[in-house]
Amino acid sequence: MIELKRNGNIINKKYLEYFWPTVLVALANNIAVMVDSIIVGNMLGSASMAAISVLSPVNQLYFSTTILFGVGASTLISFAKGKNDKKEADAAFTAATILLVILSAAFMILQLVFVNDIADLLTPIETLRNELLKYYIPFIIGTPFSLMLPSAVHCIRSDGRPKFASNLIIISNAINLVMDIVLMGPFKMGIAGSAIATVIGNVIAFCIMLTHFKNKKNTLHIDLSAALSPKKLRNECVSLFTTGISGALGAMLITVTTLYMNTAIQNAGGQEGMVSMSVIANCQIFVSAFVAGASQTLVPIVSALFGEGDIVGIKYAMKRAILVLMIAAAAVTLIIEIAPASVARLFGDKTPAEMAVIIPALRISALSFIGTAMSFLFMYYFTATQRNAMSLTVSLVNGIVLTIPFAYILGRLLGITGLWITSCAAQYGTWIVIAVMIIVTIAKSNGRYKDMFLLDKADELLSFSVRSDADVSEIKSAVADELTDGDKAAEAVSELLAFVSGNDKSAENDIRIRREDGSYVIMLCNNGAEIDKSNFSGKYKSFEYTVVLSMNQIKEII
Repeated sequence: MIELKRNGNIINKKYLEYFWPTVLVALANNIAVMVDSIIVGNMLGSASMAAISVLSPVNQLYFSTTILFGVGASTLISFAKGKNDKKEADAAFTAATILLVILSAAFMILQLVFVNDIADLLTPIETLRNELLKYYIPFIIGTPFSLMLPSAVHCIRSDGRPKFASNLIIISNAINLVMDIVLMGPFKMGIAGSAIATVIGNVIAFCIMLTHFKNKKNTLHIDLSAALSPKKLRNECVSLFTTGISGALGAMLITVTTLYMNTAIQNAGGQEGMVSMSVIANCQIFVSAFVAGASQTLVPIVSALFGEGDIVGIKYAMKRAILVLMIAAAAVTLIIEIAPASVARLFGDKTPAEMAVIIPALRISALSFIGTAMSFLFMYYFTATQRNAMSLTVSLVNGIVLTIPFAYILGRLLGITGLWITSCAAQYGTWIVIAVMIIVTIAKSNGRYKDMFLLDKADELLSFSVRSDADVSEIKSAVADELTDGDKAAEAVSELLAFVSGNDKSAENDIRIRREDGSYVIMLCNNGAEIDKSNFSGKYKSFEYTVVLSMNQIKEII
């Protein structure tokens, strides 16, 4: 007799399918800065590279905006699709698009008006300020594309085209790389050429991105009924804000702490300290891409599973994310601890005085990477499972509550070394806060929650995985044996498997069966090619079919 049990094959494959595209999407804003820093550091020197790093609070503000509207919208879209509510998905996409257009114009105008004041705030060092302004003004002009491209890419990823989404980022940054060399080389435009190269890359990728909405696979549309109804638009904006605020606020607060840390480091270590901070910041950008990749990959997958009520699937996704993220963070940490000087030289030749500050700074800061990884993973997990208060708490604690006090105290006690230690203290302090919240929630649940995932017990009578080419008659017999009065459910499962196997025999299926109002509810998730549901001729009270994250989802009531 065949054994009916659930495995994580579909979830694990879907997670890995989305992971690398999401890493590239997470790099959308920051990889340009990293590429610019490497090329500028090698072509123009340490002072120009440090000037780009001085702008990091503004970059972080842009990143937080794309998190708010990109991750927020993609979460709502995935959750709506999990419930087969296409109208709600369109409404979320519409609200995000309208708000992004308005904010892009506001950001650009305000920064152009106050550009000198902002430069004064970012650095008191005259040589850095002069270089900063050359880079900053073209950067401001490219604001609409810097905000709208990565935000739209998040939504496209949730619309089932992760490879297309990642290709947009690859194109943008490939063009940026080539134009960096051209504009700073033959055209001798200096650091301004680096900013212009970034804008050109974003503009071209944005134009290519628009083709998605003419593609037959696109399911997202601007819903004019939502746009023209102030009440409906307001409600969508509130949902968008509530969903995306934790991740966005975390990034926004990092803007504040980055500004504080940059000022403290410039005061303690001068230009050499800022050069060190620039190298560290760029290493953190690389690590953050994996952190965001693993964490944000969870958002559409877990949101869709949460909408479907697939508790077991959520746990498989979270365990895979923890494994991937720990391996990535540990590997980068190990490389930096073993060869900090080689990492530093990626960003151009450094003087002995600069290297004397950079090497210990890199080694200390790298120890925080694993802490950062797990803090952000749980922040996004809480968002995806609609525990917004817990997610917001992690954002606040990680972003500002611990960082600035630790920086002030450790900086006073240990000087610039204390500032490097701050990131470790803040990240592992956040771990403690997360652990306390989970323990308290479990204790107050009266047995409702049993583990760190804080999920209700799965309500399925039966949950199992099977390939489409499996023996349908054996599965039918096994289901009938497992369920009381299960003949009707067994017959329905066999009909569904026969139906999907005719579409793609190599595909895999997760099947869940539960009782609802005296009827059997059968939910099937299939990772094969898209299905023509009109060919299904089974006997049922209700039959729903949708495609979520390129997976076929069938809900049948018998």
